[in-house]
Amino acid sequence: MNSKKAQEMKQQAEYNTKTALAVANAIYRKNGYTRTTEADYNERKSNKTLVIEELAKQQPVYAKKDLAVAEEILDHYQGLLLFKLGDTQSGFQEAVLACIAQDTVKARDMGILASLPHTYKTTIDKEARKAKEESMASKSSFIGDVKKRNVFDVIVEMVKPLPQKSLYIVSFMQGNNILKYFTPNNPEDDGIVEGVDLQISAYVKDHQINKYNGGKETIVNRIKVLKVRKI
Repeated sequence: MNSKKAQEMKQQAEYNTKTALAVANAIYRKNGYTRTTEADYNERKSNKTLVIEELAKQQPVYAKKDLAVAEEILDHYQGLLLFKLGDTQSGFQEAVLACIAQDTVKARDMGILASLPHTYKTTIDKEARKAKEESMASKSSFIGDVKKRNVFDVIVEMVKPLPQKSLYIVSFMQGNNILKYFTPNNPEDDGIVEGVDLQISAYVKDHQINKYNGGKETIVNRIKVLKVRKI
């Protein structure tokens, strides 16, 4: 059998969708996620390749929790399939829904399936973050005097890079009240990391209503860290 014929047969190989997804979960849990395009430029193998290699074994390795998460993922996307039936979908969404709608998956479609643990976790994390922000927003009030420097005792709630804008966004909490800080510099250089209890001096630029969740936010800049209480 020539190599071309062998490759064609390999691409036509089919695997149980749930089992393949359990294997994908096990690999993602251990190695994180590497796209095929990323694997082309370094020594790491893509998740697609690792999943196919594991499925080729007589007894692919995965844990009970990997199978449980596979069932969660299938339930999640099958629910979307019913909810969005007839709606316009992106090419990726269509490919995902087509993949999970079948009991078996071909090796040629394994790139989609291998990406689902990462895609699902990202989706769940975003939903959890949104729920948390809405809860915080409902309790927040404006604090500090606008156009003046104020001293705040805060906890660093979130540090998030915004690569497309070359900025970092920092959320502080003083009690139930939200302060937001935007900076082009890495906040970690000033000891501003998530979970840290700080006393800061900051200029209150504005009081704003968050357009997404309606929360009252105090916008600050020109921050000076006065005390680091604990990490």
